[in-house]
Amino acid sequence: MAKLKNAMKKRESKPFKELLTALRARLRGDVSGLANAALNKNPAAGSGSTLSNHMADMGSDQYEQDFSLSLMANEGEVLEQIESALARIDAGTYGACEECEGKIPKMRLNAIPYTAHCVKCAEKIQRSG
Repeated sequence: MAKLKNAMKKRESKPFKELLTALRARLRGDVSGLANAALNKNPAAGSGSTLSNHMADMGSDQYEQDFSLSLMANEGEVLEQIESALARIDAGTYGACEECEGKIPKMRLNAIPYTAHCVKCAEKIQRSG
């Protein structure tokens, strides 16, 4: 991908690279913890509640497992977006919208450092998706 006119300079993107790297490390730990919880391998999860024959307990266990798996899927998507943002930093295209190539405001990048789109394009994509 060619360097975009509205992309950040390397020195400007350095704090975002550090933030994204730290966020990636934290999410990787969270995903591992959620996987263990979902698979009932986490010793902190309780005393073998999956052995219960009570319908309410089984329903609660199933809900917790489904919820953990849902969180894992969401965090997995965010991890992919973080990896993509780090690749954009390395390619020199970070800070430019992938849709319109306009500049993504730093305020938006501070809030969602892995975003690839400006607010206008993100809204348009969300409406059509």
